[in-house]
Amino acid sequence: MIYIYITFQIFKSIGAMVGYIFSLFFPEKLAGIITLGISYMPPEALQQLQTLPEGFYMRRWQEPERAEADFGRFDVKTVVRKIYTLFSRSEVPMASENQEILDLVEQNAPLPSWFTEEDLETYAASYQKSGFLTALQVPYRSLLERVEPPNHDPNAPIVKAPALFITGEKDFFFSFSGMEEY
Repeated sequence: MIYIYITFQIFKSIGAMVGYIFSLFFPEKLAGIITLGISYMPPEALQQLQTLPEGFYMRRWQEPERAEADFGRFDVKTVVRKIYTLFSRSEVPMASENQEILDLVEQNAPLPSWFTEEDLETYAASYQKSGFLTALQVPYRSLLERVEPPNHDPNAPIVKAPALFITGEKDFFFSFSGMEEY
């Protein structure tokens, strides 16, 4: 059996939160971490997510069965197409009261220039096998569970491994009030 004792991890978008949580619980197992799009926030700051507007995609996808019903209206390939198209935009995805998140993307909207038809086929085949449950559960639905790492000091930085955060000027993470603090 092979054991991996130390890892170097790379996360993007909301998956960065999983990486940060890993770094809090297992700092001795992390040689370094790179995150794209979402900066580190201490566990207590995650509670602020409850103040986001109701139509924000993260709030909607936290509701059990809401995303499943939204996604279920389309075939898997269309869901993947709509998600990658939606999140390639610089605008914050915000649905109105009587609208679902995937309705924010027109059926015939072009793929982002960096996402090919071959990419779409590959991702769609993967989600066809696995479904979307894990992608919704981790981290959207588990995000607000209280995470209290061992020896946690809310006043001290806790990502102890070498870390690199990469973001772009059009990432919508920083369009939310207070996020530049993190």
